[in-house]
Amino acid sequence: MGEFEEVYRSHYKDVYKFLYFTCGKNHSLAEELTQETFYEAFRCYHKYDSSCSVTTWLCAIGKNLWFHYLRKNKGIPVDYSVLSEMVSNEPDSDPMFNVERDEVCLKVRKAIASLKPRYREIVWLRSIAELPFSRIAEIMNISENSAKVLFFRAKNQIKEKLESEGYF
Repeated sequence: MGEFEEVYRSHYKDVYKFLYFTCGKNHSLAEELTQETFYEAFRCYHKYDSSCSVTTWLCAIGKNLWFHYLRKNKGIPVDYSVLSEMVSNEPDSDPMFNVERDEVCLKVRKAIASLKPRYREIVWLRSIAELPFSRIAEIMNISENSAKVLFFRAKNQIKEKLESEGYF
């Protein structure tokens, strides 16, 4: 029990941050899923084989719980509105700039939402959760090179969608 308490203390923030962004910045859902993640990890801790980092293992459990939550709640769509914060949090003094920025963010969110689930997942893991490709590969159970290729393809599809709509 003492060893797992240290795992909890050491990795709680990373797992919560990952789930917070995955859940579209829904604090209560991220908190609930984080607790469930550590509960499941505690139950299965004897199966952890050190083939990946503990954080990666915990995030993979959290990701699976998130997908289970989506299935159980009839596929509640992921809120991609948090992507607008990637462009800028600060309002500009020029109102036209703010309008244009918000319009671009909306188009980016729609482009991401139109991706295949696997591509959406990798965009989330890389751009929102800010995970390195090595961790993404472990979470998605693919090679690091495959993770890079999937992310590259996802970015190209987003770019093509935006270009077809007259952006960039």
